[in-house]
Order: sequence, then structure tokens, then C-alpha cells
Amino acid sequence: MASEPFYLPRREVIQTNTLFDTPTYRWLPAKSTIGSAFLMFYTRTPAGFKQVDDVILENGKLTIVDRASRVNIVLAASRSL
Repeated sequence: MASEPFYLPRREVIQTNTLFDTPTYRWLPAKSTIGSAFLMFYTRTPAGFKQVDDVILENGKLTIVDRASRVNIVLAASRSL
């Protein structure tokens, strides 16, 4: 078990602070615990798809949003968080 999701020195993780607008570390009080959930997916992107602006999981569907090209990808989600 690791204390960080990526193999990087702790000092670098703390200095980086965030990744994709999500904190890369958390300070916990002594003897406390924390849990996390992760969702992984892969898909082909259609022609003209430029970037991932958001990923939304709701109602059994995973929507990958590209605001620049206005192309969204909608996938059936086989699992929920």
C-alpha cells in the first residue's frame, strides 16, 4: 500500500498540490483512516474530438464532455462508484 497514487517523492507531490483540479495529498489526524474509489475506462474518440473537459457518471451512463468541439461521448457504465 502506498501513501500517494503516483510514484513520486512526497516533497514533489506536496509542491504539485493538485492534478486535474483534485488534491494530490491530504493531511490526516493520527490514527485516522480514509477511503477512495476509482473508476477506469477507455474508449475510442470520434474524429474532431479535441479534449476531455469533464467526465460525468449518472443514471448508468458515463459522459465524456469536449466543450471545444461540442462532441460528447456517452458510454454505458457497467459499474457505479
